[in-house]
Amino acid sequence: MSSVNGYVDRVWAEGVAGWSLAPRVLVSVNGTALGSVPCTNRRPDVQAAGLSADGVVGFRAPLSLASGDIVRVTTPQGRPLRHSPWLYLPPESEGWLPVSLASRHPEYAEIAVLAGQLALTRFRPLFGQPGQVAAVKLDAGEGPRVACFGVAPRDADHLQHFHERVLTPAGVACPALHHRVGLGKRQALIFDFFPGRPLDRLGPGWEAWLPAVMDELARLQRFGEQHRHRLRARAGRKRPLLHRLLRRAMSDALRWNRARGERRFLLWLLARLVRLPRVLSHGDLHRENALVDTERGDIALIDWDRWGYLPIGFDLALLMRGLPGDTAERLAGGSPAQRLGVVGFTYLFQRLDRPGLVDSEEGRALRRRCRELAGVE
Repeated sequence: MSSVNGYVDRVWAEGVAGWSLAPRVLVSVNGTALGSVPCTNRRPDVQAAGLSADGVVGFRAPLSLASGDIVRVTTPQGRPLRHSPWLYLPPESEGWLPVSLASRHPEYAEIAVLAGQLALTRFRPLFGQPGQVAAVKLDAGEGPRVACFGVAPRDADHLQHFHERVLTPAGVACPALHHRVGLGKRQALIFDFFPGRPLDRLGPGWEAWLPAVMDELARLQRFGEQHRHRLRARAGRKRPLLHRLLRRAMSDALRWNRARGERRFLLWLLARLVRLPRVLSHGDLHRENALVDTERGDIALIDWDRWGYLPIGFDLALLMRGLPGDTAERLAGGSPAQRLGVVGFTYLFQRLDRPGLVDSEEGRALRRRCRELAGVE
């Protein structure tokens, strides 16, 4: 994940609202641009989080939406805000749309093609999750499934192998991969439908689900240790976000105007993080990839195409991104190596997300804690 651009907080029949650090945002509905909207409303919550100096970052745009309309909000540079695109569905729809709508709507073109090969009755787009994903209701009593579109055949082979050889025998909580459907040069992967919401959308108290997610990570790590000899040479088809984070930090450390003390600390921290024990990891475990069914008390982890053997603590730091370092360390617990990984990667994420962190008291506290944990290790 890149640095924070802003969020779409709410979409309703008459409008869209959120915030962005850009002076203006661009709003479109069903691919048609409606114009730019200034970010001039005061948002004390964004200011209190340290993401804006004055908090004047909010926007609100009037709309007139119908069931199935898709709202996109981007910065002027075309970077989408979190939770964009957003599908508008009135409560009476229960989230489902008739398949007949797909052929008349360019946003759902792949659903229409899939409907020609499977006995679909209705579909539920799940925008806001990684990739182009939709739930589809199948006939013949199969119940709902999730279709992930636009997958290259080699990537599909790799992911199917990981599900069959790792996730299923390890018993990791994730939707089962049922079959693949060819759609031209790309494929759609059909998974079980998990009736949950992303951890990021549960609101205050989402941290209560962290122990359940950590149990699944521990199960994955134990399986990875037992089968390291045959898994080590493999990895997900996409590179983990770890590589992008480390490259960004190294580039920042070598900038000519970087303060000597911060440069020295960054190089020191990077050297220790890359030497941490490597464990079998999800590789992209932000909170949109952890689903929670609050009624049944179940969880599921999705989007496994960045898996690999990564430094211990990386998955947890990404999952808890945005929490203060001391809170993340307390919730993660574990060995000194794991705590160093959580705090160290939290520092790297916080540097991206919070301008001015380096010179803040929290930044100084995080650097002190990293050194203390390295000493313990």
